[in-house]
Amino acid sequence: MTKRRRPAFGAAFDKEDQRTRKRQAVVRAAAVAFNERGFSTTSMDDVAAALGITKPTLYQYFKSKQEILYECHLLAAHHGDAGVADANGHNGPALEKLLVYVRRFMMGFFDDLGSCAVLLDINSLTDKNRREIIRRRDAVSDGVTAIIAAGIKDGSIAPCDPKLAALFIFGVVNWMSVWYRSSGPKAPEEIADEFLRLFRSGFQRA
Repeated sequence: MTKRRRPAFGAAFDKEDQRTRKRQAVVRAAAVAFNERGFSTTSMDDVAAALGITKPTLYQYFKSKQEILYECHLLAAHHGDAGVADANGHNGPALEKLLVYVRRFMMGFFDDLGSCAVLLDINSLTDKNRREIIRRRDAVSDGVTAIIAAGIKDGSIAPCDPKLAALFIFGVVNWMSVWYRSSGPKAPEEIADEFLRLFRSGFQRA
């Protein structure tokens, strides 16, 4: 009797993992190119050249630079979502939850995006994608604002306007996309530690 061959699920998963990794490599290279040249002046040829691949190969992963830009924004949104989820799952006062959010977002950003100043500009996205990113950002903003409000209530955070305090945090951490360089003098963990120390001293109730 001839044995029936089992479907090569492992091989399929490996291929999908490889494709995901290659897409991530494209996003990282594009983020650097967008930051160096600006989104409007960066072409798919530039992104392909940065990766050392042909443009037809690049098109196997993304059909346009708008798609790549959207993926950059989605990655940032994902880390924002994950930060809020981790914060809400943390046992402790709300100030500690807030710092959990900040660290999770920062480390995810360092790992996946590095320098990507174009994240500050959503107007280059298509209308549909821009609405989705705004919706995701608003949800994260609401989550962080709620954590700050809870911290004021439990006494771990000094009295303040929760919405303005959240905007302050976003203004600080989102600006990393402009100034951060992996070749800089500080490692990501060092930067995150210093930011958290400053946030703690600024937000904690005396």
